Amino acid sequence: MGKRLDGGVLMVFAVTLLFLAAASTFFVFFYGFDWEPDDRSVAYWQAEIPTRQRILAIGVAVPAASLATAAASMFALPRRPVRIIGGGLVAVLALGLMVISCILGYESLATAQYWAARASGSYPR
Repeated sequence: MGKRLDGGVLMVFAVTLLFLAAASTFFVFFYGFDWEPDDRSVAYWQAEIPTRQRILAIGVAVPAASLATAAASMFALPRRPVRIIGGGLVAVLALGLMVISCILGYESLATAQYWAARASGSYPR
């Protein structure tokens, strides 16, 4: 039928998701970078808030999937020391990328909320 889903296959998935997590973290940074935010209209910033929330969710979900797959690989039977160490390393790197994505995503979201409120005149100076 096919190959069984063992720890080695899970580790390959975890490493692949780790590379995708690095790309999604860069995407979160790139999407949240604003050159001149005061040149945009209020409607732009109000429409930008849900989009940035989606980018934040995707940017955190990919490293979380890598972390979960690495943890599953570490505890898969039969246990191998190399796979446990590698899974721990992948899990720590994925956790770091998840934290970085959270920080960058929340900062991007806060920037959009700030400029949406400030541009409409409802935010105190």
